[in-house]
Amino acid sequence: MDKIVKYGAIAFLVFFIVTAPDSAASIIDRVIGWLEDIGNGASEFVTDTAL
Repeated sequence: MDKIVKYGAIAFLVFFIVTAPDSAASIIDRVIGWLEDIGNGASEFVTDTAL
């Protein structure tokens, strides 16, 4: 059952990327931006607490 869900999710992602590449690229760009913000915040926190 777990493999079916995993393969189903992968198939959905591939279908989404093939049918709507602009939307998929926009989502990936937004996620990378969020990760960048989280990394910058964590870096600033560590810098401020270490000094």
